[in-house]
Amino acid sequence: MSAEKLIVTLEKLLKLHLNLYEVTLQKTEFLKHDRVEELKELLKKEQMFVQAIKQVEEERITQTAEFLGNDKELTLSACIKKSIGTEKEKLELIMKEFTAVMNDLKDRNKLNKELTKQAIQLTSVTLDMIMPQESDINYNKPTNKTTEKNRRSIFDSKA
Repeated sequence: MSAEKLIVTLEKLLKLHLNLYEVTLQKTEFLKHDRVEELKELLKKEQMFVQAIKQVEEERITQTAEFLGNDKELTLSACIKKSIGTEKEKLELIMKEFTAVMNDLKDRNKLNKELTKQAIQLTSVTLDMIMPQESDINYNKPTNKTTEKNRRSIFDSKA
């Protein structure tokens, strides 16, 4: 069986991953410049790419099982071992490109995670400065009479 159908699917999958990488680059810029509304839209776009990748990945699994004749080891390496000639060269090239894109995605997602964590920390610190926490949240009954007299009331009880 020829691997041509599998190669087409792998190229489609690679293109989707490249598009996802472009989205992560944009996400980094939006995080750096605090562009929340654009970030929300970008997250929707990212989710669409993830869904598309899942669908194409299911196709790849099916085609890989057909090509290899089993469903045990459905890896690109196994396909490269079985293929010959130009198909083998194409699969090796796709594997190199996938490795590069996946490493880039991993690194960029790590950066975006750190930027998000810093933004959350900054927001938390800002909120703490604006609205400081009270030291004693629970009600404590005064223990002696002098403290009761020294307390001032908001209401004038003699009026």
